[in-house]
Amino acid sequence: MRRSFLLLLILALLLLASALAPLLKSDPGHVLINFGGWTIETSVLVLVSALLVLWFIVQLAVWFWRMPVETARKMRDQRAFKQLEKGLLALSEGDWKAAEKALEKSASKQGRTTAHYLAAAQAADSQDAPDRREYYLEQADSGGSKKRFLVELTRARMLLANGSRAAALPILQDLYKRRRQHPQVLELLSRCYRELAEWDQLQALLPALRKAGVLDDEQSQQLEIEVAVNQLRAVSNAEDLQSAWKQLPRAMRQHAAVVDAFAISATRLQCADLAEPVITAGLKHEWNPALVLRYGDPAADNRMKRIKQCEKWLQQHPGDAGLQLALGRLCAAESLWGKAREHMVKSLELEPSSLGYDAFGQLLERQGELEPAMACFRNALRMNQGQAPKPLPAGTARLSAP
Repeated sequence: MRRSFLLLLILALLLLASALAPLLKSDPGHVLINFGGWTIETSVLVLVSALLVLWFIVQLAVWFWRMPVETARKMRDQRAFKQLEKGLLALSEGDWKAAEKALEKSASKQGRTTAHYLAAAQAADSQDAPDRREYYLEQADSGGSKKRFLVELTRARMLLANGSRAAALPILQDLYKRRRQHPQVLELLSRCYRELAEWDQLQALLPALRKAGVLDDEQSQQLEIEVAVNQLRAVSNAEDLQSAWKQLPRAMRQHAAVVDAFAISATRLQCADLAEPVITAGLKHEWNPALVLRYGDPAADNRMKRIKQCEKWLQQHPGDAGLQLALGRLCAAESLWGKAREHMVKSLELEPSSLGYDAFGQLLERQGELEPAMACFRNALRMNQGQAPKPLPAGTARLSAP
């Protein structure tokens, strides 16, 4: 840039001299300088030429004077660039120690940039060296607000990756106040809220996540369901459970996972009867075997009502193993041994399950059939371990060995 300017200046002076040459030829002018005991008398053309030559000599002398310094600076910059390249390659390969060493060497006076220090901080963090990581981050935090934002974002990302969620949260909240539509900030903040189980804050963040395009429609719906499920699981009394349920959108209250979470919390809070109309409404909207099993909770107080409802459903879903098992467990709780045995056997014939074998084993044990009961318990254990069940002893209903 500077050389181009000098060339243009010289060219302009030459053009000016060419334009003035005819004028100076007819009238070269006269210059008289008295200084102390010295007197200089010359023409204007000679004086201008002498000044130009003097200026050129001074520039040449300055260039020769600076040449060793500039040469040394260029060599340092080249070495710093090579170290930077070496450090970035080592960082990509996962050689954190070599990366940190090379990046530290690359930070010359001209190369002490935010990018250098952020990369070095990443290398130090990967070596579980928080003190060195913070040192590099502090060195990087020397620019304007934009660089400070990047440094704080990097710090929060590293803290979150190391499990320091409580330390990362205030940093991310501050970054969110400054840039409410920054995708990386929103993603990290939502992750932090999720890992800290701050479900109310995560729910409030959902519109911003959708608006910034961090979540598509499917991901947004899944996150809404996750928030609703965990909000229901976090309640501590029946009143709060009912209040949290009523605050959910109607479409959300029809989702099987949300209904199941409500039922689990209701059972935990010893108010399982609250879940009966909720599960019934959910199954009416969409049939779900897991909800059917939840409906067949033998700990519920209104078991006869549930038995009648299950028998109505059985007319529509005779081949549903979960429904047969739910009905069998409810009948066993009401000491209806024959019906309980019939439905449990049918459930295992349709689809063997560890829960089915365990329930049938408990029924057989209560009836004094200890050998087939132990066989059922062993099958339940085998299925939990991913193994196939073995045939029950001969004479155990219709599940006897061939």
